[in-house]
Amino acid sequence: MKRNILFNGRRSKKNLFHTNRIRGRWNVPAALAAGVVFCLLLFCLLSALPHLDKEEEAVIVLTARSITISQGDNLPEFTASASFAEGTDSKTEKTWLSREAGYNVQDLLDDLNQGGDYEMECDTDGTQAGTYPIRIRLSGELKSSLESEWKGKVRIETRTGTLTVAEPEQKK
Repeated sequence: MKRNILFNGRRSKKNLFHTNRIRGRWNVPAALAAGVVFCLLLFCLLSALPHLDKEEEAVIVLTARSITISQGDNLPEFTASASFAEGTDSKTEKTWLSREAGYNVQDLLDDLNQGGDYEMECDTDGTQAGTYPIRIRLSGELKSSLESEWKGKVRIETRTGTLTVAEPEQKK
C-alpha cells in the first residue's frame, strides 16, 4: 500500500518525507560538484581581476648612435634616437603622464628625440685608437618621475652605442 501511494502521486506527510529523503541522497554529490565549480570560478575571477584594470606599461628604447672617427679628430656631438619598443600598442603610446599639463608618453618620446632629459658620455678624447662605449645618462628629474609618478605607465631602456677611433691611414 505504501508503495502505491508513492507511485500514485498522492501526497501525504509520509510520502513527502520519504521522497525528500530519496532526493537528498542524490543532491549531496551534485551540491559538492557545484561547490567545487563555484570555488574554481571564484578563484579564476579573483586571480584575473587585478590584470583587467591595469594599463600596459609603455616601453621607450633610447639608443645611442654609433660613430666612427679618425684618431686625433675632435669628438663629434653624440646623439641618440628614441622609439617605442616592439609590441607597444597605440593605446599605451597615448597614456597620460600628467593630465593637468597635457603630457603623454608620445610627448616624452618626442622630447627624448630632441635631446632633452639625458646626457651622453664617452671615456675617450679621440687620441687613442680603439672602440669605446657611448653611454646615456638620464637626468635626475626624469629618473625621479620614472620611479614615482610615472611608475607602471612608462619605462625607458637605454642602449649604448659605440665610438670607434680608427688609426689614420698611412701614406705610402
